[in-house]
Amino acid sequence: MYALKVATHMGIALVAYSASATLITDNSAIANGKAFDFVIVGAGLSGLTVANKLSAQNFSTLVIEAGPDGSWNDAVKYADDLPYPPVFCNRNYPQYDENGKKMTQTITAGGCIGGSTSINGMVWYRPTKAEIDRLETLGNPGWNWATLHPYMEAIERNIPPNEEQIRQGAAYDPDVHGRHGLVNTSFPIPMRIPQAVRLYKQALPGAFPGLTIGNDLSNRTSVVSASTSWTIWPEVSTGKTRRCSAADALLWAPSQQRPRLTVLANHTVTSILFDHGTAARGVAFANALSTSSDREIFRVRSNKGVILAAGTLGTTPVLERSGIGNSEVLSAAGVQRLVNLPGVGANLNDQPGAAVSALVSKPYQNDTSIIDGRNIFGPEISLVNIDQIWQSASSAIAASLTEPSSLKSRAHALVNAGAAVTVEGAEMILNTTIELIVNSRLPIAEVIAESYPTSLNAPFWPLMPLSRGHIHIASSNPFENARITPRFLTDIFDQEVGVAVARRLRNVFTDQAFDGVVENAYQSPPIGSNATDSQYLAWYREAAAGASHWIGATAMMPRALGGVVDPRLRVYGTKNLHIVDAGILPFQLTSHTMSTLYAVAQRAAQIILEDC
Repeated sequence: MYALKVATHMGIALVAYSASATLITDNSAIANGKAFDFVIVGAGLSGLTVANKLSAQNFSTLVIEAGPDGSWNDAVKYADDLPYPPVFCNRNYPQYDENGKKMTQTITAGGCIGGSTSINGMVWYRPTKAEIDRLETLGNPGWNWATLHPYMEAIERNIPPNEEQIRQGAAYDPDVHGRHGLVNTSFPIPMRIPQAVRLYKQALPGAFPGLTIGNDLSNRTSVVSASTSWTIWPEVSTGKTRRCSAADALLWAPSQQRPRLTVLANHTVTSILFDHGTAARGVAFANALSTSSDREIFRVRSNKGVILAAGTLGTTPVLERSGIGNSEVLSAAGVQRLVNLPGVGANLNDQPGAAVSALVSKPYQNDTSIIDGRNIFGPEISLVNIDQIWQSASSAIAASLTEPSSLKSRAHALVNAGAAVTVEGAEMILNTTIELIVNSRLPIAEVIAESYPTSLNAPFWPLMPLSRGHIHIASSNPFENARITPRFLTDIFDQEVGVAVARRLRNVFTDQAFDGVVENAYQSPPIGSNATDSQYLAWYREAAAGASHWIGATAMMPRALGGVVDPRLRVYGTKNLHIVDAGILPFQLTSHTMSTLYAVAQRAAQIILEDC
């Protein structure tokens, strides 16, 4: 078992403040041996949102973040300055296949104050009412559109496009945006690749029959192709496009300073501390920059509760190192069990993406209206369902998905793979997604209209994959990465979606709209116009990488079905311990996650305030 040296100073003192500003520091002395009302693990979107709300009510709040404060770094501050893949603020988690072999690709995940909102694609649009309402049907009273939608509106401050941006392709519906929140959403100046977007809009409906061009991705009940908003704003003093991360909106902003809020950077939470058996009373933490195997372990006390907000890939390891999880996993890692909670780390889900590209003719390669070389995410997104992808064959696809024996087979496969706890629980989650696909005809794939140097590029991913993986610690060493096993494309439906979408994207680049602009419509995958499904699948397996929309490993659903938190976000079998991040979502949504996660975090803060 890993040896830890615990700090000798264990006296508890209340934290006093003389200044009115939020304190951001990497000095462990500000927390070691002290007490706060709340201790939050993780300073990403969820952690900072909850911290902002709790400290506004005069509760002393400590947020502990393993990464640094990136407020000085232009790659975090400005939307165009971030390289890809990110260098700063990227945890680069290793991932493993089902045989335990480390894979070549790493997982991009936010590793600084602001979390993944500091390095993500900044895309902002809302999910549909149908899918949000399904949260409630999984045994979560009050988790529905009527409850969460007002929070989505409350957090957003939309800056409408000006006339020039509209001429360049920006479109929006004022009825699906907030106006008075803290998170800025808008469009870049100038808009990206306007001529390429016009050509994409001409070609996409032909490649995906029934797809319509709309005015806003948030204005939909099913499918649409539309320009997207980003979490950005124009900074007048520099003329640059500023990224509105959770830190930018809720922590660094002058209007959001909190004398009762402290953020401790560059420190890793090693475990949760408990009083009276299973009542959370604080956390142990250590300097994340130290490389010593005998580094000092500090302690801080929480008077009212511990809140886990380390993200789907960060919260599970903290729980398991604290003795909360599957008994077999804990035993194998050498951790003494506190609460047998088998759902911890199961049901892990992300969206495996790839990209189809076409070589642009040389006369157009320097045309910035087609290829601009900017790093802001693609300006046109299409959301397509089974009817656009398979047309007349969609009925057969739907029948196959809803076949009872097929559902049971899928559920048994997930349980056998360690990706689900019970067959009944797996069936419930899978059937939720399948009903949204078949009955609500929600999108099953996202297609991005993009360009890179010398090529037009169309990244895509399944929006509601049925494959599931798992994440678990392999030892009691709190400084060792967990074993992340995504199990992408282990369900045949996910494979079929990827192959079918890739085939249809060939039709985009061979459309007459791109005549003269495209020199080679079959640049990637390089398998030619007569490629078989097997060739497409082989390419997709090799190319697929997660969209970094990880959810599900600490699901909000009944404990007996594999749930980890109840509808009040309390970890089953414990007291004073909540989870507020994306891990609580049991199934994928058809939107990028920020709008939903800001809503979840605001509701979480309200729940915690009501219960404390």
